Amino acid sequence: MTILIIHYHLRPGGVTRVIESQVQVLRAQGHQVIVASSGPLTDWDCQHLIIPELDYQKKGTIPISLLLNTPADFWIIHNPTLGLNSAYPDLIEAAAYSGPKILMQIHDFAEDGRPENYQLLKTRKKIYPLASHIHYASVNRRDYQSLLKAKIPASRCHLLPNAIHPPALSATSSVEPLIFYPVRGIRRKNLGELCLLAAHAPEGTRFATALGAGPEESPLLHQDWVDFAKKEKLPIEFAIAEQDPACFKSYLERASHLITTSISEGFGLTFLDPAFINKPLIGRDLPDITKDFIPYGTLYQSIPIPLKHLPSLKRLFLEGLQRTRTAYGHPLSQKQLHDVWRAFSKNECVDFGNLPEALQRHLITSICLPELRHWISHALKKPAGSIDTSAWSLPTYAKNLTHILQQIQANGPLDWLPPHKILHEFLKPHKFHFLKSQI
Repeated sequence: MTILIIHYHLRPGGVTRVIESQVQVLRAQGHQVIVASSGPLTDWDCQHLIIPELDYQKKGTIPISLLLNTPADFWIIHNPTLGLNSAYPDLIEAAAYSGPKILMQIHDFAEDGRPENYQLLKTRKKIYPLASHIHYASVNRRDYQSLLKAKIPASRCHLLPNAIHPPALSATSSVEPLIFYPVRGIRRKNLGELCLLAAHAPEGTRFATALGAGPEESPLLHQDWVDFAKKEKLPIEFAIAEQDPACFKSYLERASHLITTSISEGFGLTFLDPAFINKPLIGRDLPDITKDFIPYGTLYQSIPIPLKHLPSLKRLFLEGLQRTRTAYGHPLSQKQLHDVWRAFSKNECVDFGNLPEALQRHLITSICLPELRHWISHALKKPAGSIDTSAWSLPTYAKNLTHILQQIQANGPLDWLPPHKILHEFLKPHKFHFLKSQI
């Protein structure tokens, strides 16, 4: 069978790692694989189809006929509904009517705190196709349940956890604590909290991040944290692998700990990668993600900050919440806004991770948190734990992916899910988050 895998790009990141896994297991099973993207080229054992128009764009078209004319029996489209390319709805519609079997693999949703992405989708009605030859896969149980609640038939929804296969590392690590955040420094990775932890870490502790901001957001957001850390003399190296990708493996080897401060994840590789390389993990837990497995590492769920330190927060919260709701076309009444605020500020405290960057910077320079200082000192002394990682091995992934492909049937009647059903599952007032809202 010939399988066409489509994604915006193959730049370093979580989705690219998933595609690499798919290529590896599908080729091992004897399938021919074509990967269509805007690039860059990889050394994977497959055919590459480079189409620049597949990358992020707010206006433009995609040469859909080029994709339809490939000899593929099966398509796997990654994040087709994320709203990063205005022409993807046209691609989905054309593919749905043309008849190849399709797996829509959802890693993230435009409806989930990405109102700027949603602007490219909100006028489109044909986004989520419903047919026997089109199925959906999510990488975590939370999103799987959201698809079911939106009334996508259970027989066409699948849970497909990612495979994890980190590079082979030498058994070396830094004598002094070196805490590595192996991610791209986009906004939801919450670099402000990394700076807060660095400000409270024991003397001699060093921190590093892997990459700068991606093309989907302004590099100024990342640069603001670089400049702030330098000004405050925080022990953080940013984007160590930006110019030399080999630095990534070097820092993984040298790191005494890995860290995550992210406030939103699709699958949550950062929670499992450390277990595969026997490194301790510290940082922020995300229960919606880690409920799919036993959390690995020494984690907290919140860093409470008393409201007395944040006199401007209520105004910023009400403005930010209403701006986000309006961007999605569902503004709230004044009563609803204040009801959400009361829930948000319960117990006269708010979570540091859900503050706008300006307030995060203000707090880092103006307050000391003894409990946080104690927590990080304690966390750095705990050794790596252990969990059963077989559920995320390549053999398990190959078995799961093969099972899903076998469930997808031949062409049937085509319908479309009303897009508001997906939006309804995510647009809950209590889920508002500054680091996922429009700036």
